[in-house]
Amino acid sequence: AETPMMSSTSGGASAKPFVTHLNELDLPLSLRVAPELYLKMLVIGGLDRVFEIGKNFRNEGMDQTHNPEFTSCEFYMAYADYHQLMEMTEELLSGMVKELTGSFQVPVSDTKGEVTKTID
Repeated sequence: AETPMMSSTSGGASAKPFVTHLNELDLPLSLRVAPELYLKMLVIGGLDRVFEIGKNFRNEGMDQTHNPEFTSCEFYMAYADYHQLMEMTEELLSGMVKELTGSFQVPVSDTKGEVTKTID
């Protein structure tokens, strides 16, 4: 699914949104902080499984590990419990690592770029 990037109300996460203005309609809008509410509406509307890979914008702190603009993958599955969602997430991430690196082991480098350990 592709959900709106701008909305007249912000929601889906407890983060401060970036605010913009639609000049043609003289309407204040917020950039989304998460696609959560729209995806949940699609599930309530009858789609059993939905996901979106897309940009989110959070007007909060910024450092080496946090960027105000980032891409996320968010998904919902009707009738699933958190055990099933955790299993699906683990399979997605481990499968991606295996596909990209050829192994389930990921090398970890220090600040000089030297591999210091691996993560299984």
